[in-house]
Amino acid sequence: MDKLNKYLTISDKILILLIVVFSIIMIVYPFVTAYFNQSEDQEAYIYIKNRTKNIQRIPISDTYKEEPMKIEVEGPLGISIIEAHNGRVRLKEAPEEDPAKICEKTGWIDKPGPSIICVPNKISIWIERSDSELDAISW
Repeated sequence: MDKLNKYLTISDKILILLIVVFSIIMIVYPFVTAYFNQSEDQEAYIYIKNRTKNIQRIPISDTYKEEPMKIEVEGPLGISIIEAHNGRVRLKEAPEEDPAKICEKTGWIDKPGPSIICVPNKISIWIERSDSELDAISW
């Protein structure tokens, strides 16, 4: 350590200390701001779009009931039944004419990001927060 002190001036030591402190602040800052920016009053909504481009918007808070909420949506192949319960949503029943019923197999979604899309019946389901800064999702 004495060899190192021989080559470092007081200015060098202050500069190293400032760099270390700044680095720690930059590592901790995103976590602190994310913690304090979480607000419980952010309302989330379930969006359901059918072939006629009609979009239904249902508050997630309406799904917290004893019985699941069931929504029937008309598509070119027939009626799809959507179920929402306890902040989650799924496409429960696709029409019989839907060949693979992949939208049923998607299961529940409960947060912004994932979506349920029934291509043959032209129905889309997704969740968004009212203040979402999310612009697009890519896989």
